[in-house]
Amino acid sequence: MSIPLVIFIIALVLVVVFYKDVRAFVYFVVMTDIFLRLVTYLKINIIKDTAFSFLNAIPADVPDIIRSFDLGVVTEILIFVYVITYIVFEIFLVRLFVKRKF
Repeated sequence: MSIPLVIFIIALVLVVVFYKDVRAFVYFVVMTDIFLRLVTYLKINIIKDTAFSFLNAIPADVPDIIRSFDLGVVTEILIFVYVITYIVFEIFLVRLFVKRKF
């Protein structure tokens, strides 16, 4: 098992235990994915020095973390849960936008 996967699972369990809410799970997964994508973008396009080579150990996104634990069907199920999580996040955003008063 890879270290980023272990860290992600431990953090996910802590979020679920402390907040006990589906929204916390959804927001944690999306925040983690956005953070990893930002770091990857910076790593590829802006920070090109070898001085920051430790950034190469950071995965590109959450599906990359899931794919590092290659179990075939289980990986596909976890990717499906990831997609469902993003759909739920989009629903949360749309509901928040519609309720907002201009």
